[in-house]
Amino acid sequence: MYQNYTIGQTEFVLNYNYGLPQNHVARLISDFVDSIPQDVLLEDSRAATGRPSSHPAIMLKILLFAY
Repeated sequence: MYQNYTIGQTEFVLNYNYGLPQNHVARLISDFVDSIPQDVLLEDSRAATGRPSSHPAIMLKILLFAY
């Protein structure tokens, strides 16, 4: 049996009561990356053309969490 779904759904309801526990590894990674000085992460390497790059701290958090 499949779940019922609506193709024409016009809104997406989020549960804001959901949160990560205080001892979750994602919070540890976020705190670790936030403790790195910004001048280490923010060396100016922006290209003159193309799509704007993502913030290096966010990319590092994603990389560490995925590992």
